[in-house]
Amino acid sequence: MPALNSDLLPPIFEQVLVHFGHRKVGAYVRQDIVRTLESGLVNAAAVLEREKSLRTIQDNGAAPGGPTVLKTSDRLSGADFSRTALVELLQQHTGLLPEVLEIALLLIEAQIDLRLKGCGKFKISGIEFASIDGQAVAGVADWSKAVLQASIQRATEDRPSIWSAFSWRRNAGIQVLVETIQLGAAQRDALPYRVTIDRTLIEPLLAEPRNGSTIRLLHVSDLHLALELREEGRKLPSPVGAPTHSFEAARLVAGAVRSLSPRYDLLVATGDLTTDGTRASFETVLQYVQGGSIAGDNPMRIASYGLGASKSQRILLPGNHDRYAGKLVIGQRLDDEFERALETPRTYPYVVGFRPLEDQTDALTLLFFVFDSTLPEGRKGNTPSDWFDALAVGEVSWEEVARAEELAKQVAEKKIVDRLVGDPITFDPSRTVRIALLHHHPVVTYHRETLVRRKGLFARGIDLVREYRDNREASLVQMKGGDEFLAGCLRMGIQLVCFGHQHYPYRRLVAADKRTTIATPFGNRVAALRAFCCPTALQYDAKGNGFYIYDIVDEATVVWTSIGSLRSEGRLTGPMEHIESESIQLDGEPEPDERATQHVVNV
Repeated sequence: MPALNSDLLPPIFEQVLVHFGHRKVGAYVRQDIVRTLESGLVNAAAVLEREKSLRTIQDNGAAPGGPTVLKTSDRLSGADFSRTALVELLQQHTGLLPEVLEIALLLIEAQIDLRLKGCGKFKISGIEFASIDGQAVAGVADWSKAVLQASIQRATEDRPSIWSAFSWRRNAGIQVLVETIQLGAAQRDALPYRVTIDRTLIEPLLAEPRNGSTIRLLHVSDLHLALELREEGRKLPSPVGAPTHSFEAARLVAGAVRSLSPRYDLLVATGDLTTDGTRASFETVLQYVQGGSIAGDNPMRIASYGLGASKSQRILLPGNHDRYAGKLVIGQRLDDEFERALETPRTYPYVVGFRPLEDQTDALTLLFFVFDSTLPEGRKGNTPSDWFDALAVGEVSWEEVARAEELAKQVAEKKIVDRLVGDPITFDPSRTVRIALLHHHPVVTYHRETLVRRKGLFARGIDLVREYRDNREASLVQMKGGDEFLAGCLRMGIQLVCFGHQHYPYRRLVAADKRTTIATPFGNRVAALRAFCCPTALQYDAKGNGFYIYDIVDEATVVWTSIGSLRSEGRLTGPMEHIESESIQLDGEPEPDERATQHVVNV
């Protein structure tokens, strides 16, 4: 569902963010706020429609249809949705201060007032705003234009200097703007809105209401985005020859994700979000993940939209390419551009919780244990082995595993975990699903243990060369300490391990040796977990592109779905489509076919 035009929150708001001490500015923040406002309006319309349907059914009437109309008493506040609720929703999704969000809403309302004066009503992305009293809007809009426009002009003329980063030297024009908006909010006349929501926007919410338990998780990996989202399969000059994403795949994946019904609740992206690790590429990641437009070959035409994940709906973690720091020569380096650009935690491992039904302590809660599997010291030395390791090798140390085990004990004992943004979650440990996220693969695809040797000296020589090549390739992308990591996950009570890196879709059962149950901070459980390797979503030279959906029904059941499209002669064979699905019992005895290819670790 396309977002409302971010111009409803004008670019001047970016200077307001700086004024209040927020270093993360840009159209992405404005877009996040406007998208969240849209979601609040659509949800309010869905609630109203469900109430109408219930009354209609009780009266033995026909189900209502057509658009839904929300009426307010004063701009974005009324009986159907309150301003306080909107601010709380915005704070949850953006993590910004309430006073900053109040300024954002006031600026949005001023923009709506001015547009209503010009045409009486206007419509963006299926949401129409209109004035209930046409005479009132003229006077209010005149006030907005006379007072607010002058303040904005003063703010833009007083340009920030190099000292603006210091708290004692702030843009005086922005201060005047903020104070004018706050004062004007108390003095302006009330102006009621009529907000009409298209039926197509609320139909998915009405057709498949949340059942109180199921949580839908979207898993993407290895986006390999570069500076321009519309680049088509080129190789980057820096790092030398590094392949980037396919615009064709970016468009098809975004279209498939946005057509999901029901929509996903949370997105996880398991590394290699960029190809070169530059700030500009991370900006592209934000544009794509958060829902910016994709221009394609024609920059004047929007061909598609991104994935639509706001700050409270996404977990992003780095891969080896995200540590390349834009250098000419490929190699992982000590660099935190990923965390600074995408505003993610800088200390690993960490644990965060997610629960859509926030007011229900006993509802199902997801606990994510997030690891950074890139090399902790980048390239360690100048030997050939060090150079090879820095290309793609990963590592999770035993110290990090031990810290993660301690985190698991703490959250299980305290029954409190930090959410992505906003207040912590209080949860019931018996009503959780525990998921570990990392980039590198701690377990590889299943292969035969022995090779079939052909006769003849030349044939055996070919076998040896192929075996060396396969072993060399495996060593270049391996994760050190994989078994120790998996053993720690079993002791922590982890049920799912999600990763990428190999660009190849597969899943494996991981089991403890000689044990059927194991004691964890979350109680005794079957000594097994499931590991899922997500294929690359966008890289153009892969065999195919795709992503995973996990419908987590309850604390013991997940329905896994693979969606993708294969490649033929360098092009995708068609739209993203369903490949396979399977219901998995997380705490049940593994199936015989899983046991046949299981990966056994010493716990």
